[in-house]
Amino acid sequence: MAARYEEIARDLRERITSGDLPPGTPLPLKRDIAAQHGVSEITARKAVELLVGEGLVEGRRRAGMYVREHPDRVRLTVRHRQIERDELGYYSGPEVQHWRALPYPGGEKTRVQTAPAPADVAEALGVESGTHLTVRKRIIGDPEVPEQRQLADSWIADWVTAELPSLAGDTGVGGMYDRLEEWAQKPLHWREEVSARMPSPDEAAALLMPKAGAPLLRALRVTYLASRGRQPEQVVEVQDIRMSAETFAVGYPLPRGASAKWPVTPASSDYYQAPDQEG
Repeated sequence: MAARYEEIARDLRERITSGDLPPGTPLPLKRDIAAQHGVSEITARKAVELLVGEGLVEGRRRAGMYVREHPDRVRLTVRHRQIERDELGYYSGPEVQHWRALPYPGGEKTRVQTAPAPADVAEALGVESGTHLTVRKRIIGDPEVPEQRQLADSWIADWVTAELPSLAGDTGVGGMYDRLEEWAQKPLHWREEVSARMPSPDEAAALLMPKAGAPLLRALRVTYLASRGRQPEQVVEVQDIRMSAETFAVGYPLPRGASAKWPVTPASSDYYQAPDQEG
């Protein structure tokens, strides 16, 4: 059974999502919420805190709580995840061709560090979690639209940096991927996994995200050198890409698998009937 504050939060949530409380309107005062529902102001505050955590409302200094614009009600920029190329080198999708590296507060556009690799990055690179690797950190975005940006951390396999010390410094025209293909004399290919999580305070600040309620979209891109002869494909880099889920969505085609090749075989079982009940 739901707690009383959860029931109150549900009622307020329904008023927000239905448009009864549209974006920009003030939320009822906590004392009014408490009086309407016959609860204490402490219970009313807990209900409002739930909505803040969900990103539905926000506090405005000396003005109370207001309904926020929410991703469910706005048109997000859809990021089509595919590798493209122009005179500057590779980029990840037509929506970001005009994006550039944005400066950090100190002015640098790439931060090159040696740091312990996160667990999933380490696993993809085939090393122990926490192994110190070279990482190239950047903020990339639209120079004209501040909120159109992403964080991109490139974690490089240690055997690659041993072969290409330039990856720990200025990579030159075309960037890291061009240097890798020139060195290996064979093409790179990529695979991505997209997930979501809440941002850290530093990530939220760098991405100009609100203080509460907005999740990150995280694309973990694994870069491979293609196999040749008996040599298997090799993971050379893992890029940890984070962007605001309030600004971006991820779009991709859904190709037909071999089992769904047209023309299809007519269905012969009831989708809603358990297998042991058929026939």
